[in-house]
Amino acid sequence: MISIRILLMGSAAMAALNMATASADDADTAISTTIVIDQVQLGDVWANMDVVTDEHVEDIVSTSTAVGNTGAGQIMSGDIDYDARQSLEGNVDAANTLRGGYVHGVAATTTTAYGNASTGGTWNGTNAYRAVQTSNGDIAARTDIDLNGANVIASATTAIANISNSSAEYGTLRSFQTQESTGSVYAETDADLCCEGGQASFVTTAAGNTVSSSGSTTTNYTGAVQTTASGESITGITDVYMQAGQDVTAVTTSAGNSATVTNAWGYATLGRQGSELYQGNDSSVNAETYVTLDHWSGYGVSTAYGVGNSALISNVASDTGLYAIQNNTAGVSAQASLTGQSFTGGTGLVNATAIGNAATATLCNVCGDAVLEGNVSQYNSADTYAQGTVYTP
Repeated sequence: MISIRILLMGSAAMAALNMATASADDADTAISTTIVIDQVQLGDVWANMDVVTDEHVEDIVSTSTAVGNTGAGQIMSGDIDYDARQSLEGNVDAANTLRGGYVHGVAATTTTAYGNASTGGTWNGTNAYRAVQTSNGDIAARTDIDLNGANVIASATTAIANISNSSAEYGTLRSFQTQESTGSVYAETDADLCCEGGQASFVTTAAGNTVSSSGSTTTNYTGAVQTTASGESITGITDVYMQAGQDVTAVTTSAGNSATVTNAWGYATLGRQGSELYQGNDSSVNAETYVTLDHWSGYGVSTAYGVGNSALISNVASDTGLYAIQNNTAGVSAQASLTGQSFTGGTGLVNATAIGNAATATLCNVCGDAVLEGNVSQYNSADTYAQGTVYTP
């Protein structure tokens, strides 16, 4: 048995163990790892990346990452007992600016701001995963792109107060997390390509609490309690202008609470009878996407998706359960617009979706007699508003 305990007044704790496969002589010897992480971040955390290119460059990558607390426990084989407690009292801000001439190859930007982040996983063993995350500050991520043009441009901007990821392969996963966000979350992408443009993808994500669990040939039990605070906001904005573009996509997603389980070849459940997944969103949620293209070819896509609480489980060939209680008390809005024209007969698509509570369970049972079961209770006491607009001749 291996035991690791990490106590931090700071931001990062990592425990990674590479273990050789047991031989026949020691096959009965159990490999077990215990990891305990306690983290407290009292001050603000920020990252600022400012890149200015020459008039002509081939490729460029710009990355800005700010995290209040981050903990990870990953082992190659055997059982893991993972326990993380993370508390953030300050603000987290990540800024990323890319300016200059024409990029003949690929221009890529990644901007990430997390309040608390935790991940734990194993292969061929049991993952007993627990995480308690409290984010009491504001979380913001901003990307500003101002170029003459680019052959290919890809941008991802993400701001999340609490994020927890657990995984297991060829084993058992038992994960439970408690997440509380009491501040506001803001993510923004502002892109301006004045002269020439090629293929482009812009993704902006803002979320209060996010849980994800994945397993393959695994028995998966995942549960969570997720709450956001009244009077706060969760906002994602994408604003794109390109003089010309080919296959341009801009997507904004804003969510109060989100829990996702992806499993295959093993029983999986998100929440259980008597211990349901609980999601309570009291923060206003707003998603906005604005795309302006003087001319585009191929397709131009503007998508905005806002949701107060989201629960999703998908499984293959094994019994599946979803037990959830969702309570949304704050307004949810989504606005998407596409402005411009296509001289070559391209396709334009606008999609705006606003949901108070969303619960989805998917089972592919073509390989067996698996069944889907569960119970979902949803309550919404706030307005939901979605608007999609197209301005084109």
